Amino acid sequence: MKTTWVLVAEKSRARLFDWQSRDVLNEIKTFSHPESRLHEQDLVTDKRGRAFDSAGEGRHAHQEQNRARQHESETFAKELIALLDRSRSRQEYERVVIVAAPEFLGQLRDEMPPELEKAVLQEVSKNLVQESTDSIRKYLPEVLPV
Repeated sequence: MKTTWVLVAEKSRARLFDWQSRDVLNEIKTFSHPESRLHEQDLVTDKRGRAFDSAGEGRHAHQEQNRARQHESETFAKELIALLDRSRSRQEYERVVIVAAPEFLGQLRDEMPPELEKAVLQEVSKNLVQESTDSIRKYLPEVLPV
């Protein structure tokens, strides 16, 4: 039987499982990236610049909403993909199922090298990182690869 891992992730947390059989999902490791949860002002040292409206007398802050948080989320995605790719090249697993919050799944895909893409058995666009293993199993394929 092929070794299959399951990565369950969102922008600031992830859990990695070894999927041994339909009913056995063993948690290998948990990951935390608290920087992705911080408020923008806690990540950036300077205040945003201010500008006058083109019409009228109003002023407003330049809008670069959540840019630092987005960067931290991308950094976490890169770290997780690097770990999966290293583990794949060391033959620690053969197939991987990725279950991630929709936006974060897109970030993971953006970082994924072609060799790792070939090892992906299934992707599930759902945030299940805080769910029980029983709940996570419901979203996995019916049959493990042989």
